[in-house]
Amino acid sequence: MDTIKHKPARLYNCNETGITIVEHKHTKMLGLKGKRQISSLSSAERGSLVTVINCVSPNGHFIPPLLVFPIKNLKQELMNGTPPGSVHACRPSWWIQSEISSQWFLHFISHTNLTKEDPVILVLDGHYSHTRNLEVITLARENHVDIICIPLHSSHKNAALG
Repeated sequence: MDTIKHKPARLYNCNETGITIVEHKHTKMLGLKGKRQISSLSSAERGSLVTVINCVSPNGHFIPPLLVFPIKNLKQELMNGTPPGSVHACRPSWWIQSEISSQWFLHFISHTNLTKEDPVILVLDGHYSHTRNLEVITLARENHVDIICIPLHSSHKNAALG
């Protein structure tokens, strides 16, 4: 906290999450009276996910998300309704790779007004796309970002960010 002069607005927590693009619940089912089993419908796209990289500070300032679509080429209408400033990446698998982490980090830098006098701390999980990404580490050093890596799948337990 000495690095950011005890300004919680300069502390950011970043995490990825998967959002299904297929509705799971049907609001109503119709069946014959007295029938005990009713078949349900399921989408052919079952299991499709969009990965979203979220980043927020304790005071509620958020970086517009990066959405990773599991397709080769983006249809622009997929970005309709996203928060202003959101960016996207396309990848046949929805896993985050180093080049997507680098793309997101450049996006992060552009939204945080970094200076030597006003640096930020970025809390990331220990995913290899963060910890073994030389481009992100170099950009962090050049742009006054201190990165703290926490163990995988533990960012929801980070008490410092509430």
